[in-house]
Amino acid sequence: MKALWAFEPFHQDETRIKSMYKMLSQLTGSPSNVEVGFIATRSESSLNLAFDIPEKEQFSIYPRKLIKQELKKARIKSEDKKIHVVDYETMSNTKAVDRLLRLASDRGADLIGVFTHARKGYLRFAIGSFAETAIHRSKTSLLIFNPQTQVAPKIKNMLFASDFSPTSKKHLKMAVAFCKKLKSNLTVFHHAEVIYKWSLDESNPKTQAYRRKVNQMKSWIEQECQRAGISVEVIVASDFKATVDLIFTNMKKKKIDLVAVSAKAGPMVALMGGSITRQIVRSSKVPILVLKP
Repeated sequence: MKALWAFEPFHQDETRIKSMYKMLSQLTGSPSNVEVGFIATRSESSLNLAFDIPEKEQFSIYPRKLIKQELKKARIKSEDKKIHVVDYETMSNTKAVDRLLRLASDRGADLIGVFTHARKGYLRFAIGSFAETAIHRSKTSLLIFNPQTQVAPKIKNMLFASDFSPTSKKHLKMAVAFCKKLKSNLTVFHHAEVIYKWSLDESNPKTQAYRRKVNQMKSWIEQECQRAGISVEVIVASDFKATVDLIFTNMKKKKIDLVAVSAKAGPMVALMGGSITRQIVRSSKVPILVLKP
C-alpha cells in the first residue's frame, strides 16, 4: 500500500508534520511507502510574493526546497525522488485538487494525506477548502487532519461510522484491514431509525422487516470481524439526536483514536454542506479516515 502526502509547507507546525508522517507510515505499513506531493498554484500567496526568488524557480525549485527544509526540521528523511512538486498555472481550487488526485493516481497511491484549516462560513467559501473539495472529488481514500487533531502514540481503538448501506460492506472490509495493520479494536456505529427500538405499531410488517435488516447487518459485521481476528463492538442507536452528536459521544466514551467514515460525493452534497462526513472533518479531535470505493 502506498500513500501520497499532500504536503503544504507554509502553515503546518512540526508536531502536525511528524504526526501525519507517523500515521501514514502506520497505515501503509512502512515509511518507505509514503511519498510527498505539492501542487504549486498561482493562488498560493507565499509563492506569489517571493519576489527575491528567480521567476523560473518560484513555483518549482523554491517550494521543493521549502518542503525539504520542513521535513528536515521534523527529522523526517525523504528521498528526492519521493518529493513531487507540480508547477500548475491555475487559480482554481478545484483544478488544483484534481491535479493532486491525478498525481496520486500516477504514483499508484491507495491513500492521500491532507491537512485542512477547518475554515467555516464566509471565509471557507471565499478561500475555498482544499480538503473538503478532495473529499467530494477523490476516488482514493483520504487521511485528514484538522487544526484540532491530536494523534495518540498508538492507535488502539478505531470507530467506523456506518449507514449500513450496501456500499458500507466494502468500507467495513477496508476498516477491518486497517485495524489488522494497526492491531487495534473496532467499534462500528450505526444511527438507526427510531422504529428499530420503538414503534406505535409493533405488529407492522415493515417495522419487523427493518429490524431484521439491521440485525442481519450487525451479525454480518460481527462475523466478518471474527474471521479477521478483530475485536469489534457494533453499536446501533435510535435516539432523537443528531447523528454527528451521537458519533462524537461514542468516540469519547470508547476513547477512539481514529475515526473512519464513508464520503458521499456529488454537487448537491457539496452545495448544502450537510453531510455527516463534512461535520466530522471540521470538528473531530482525532484523525479522520475517509473511505472511498
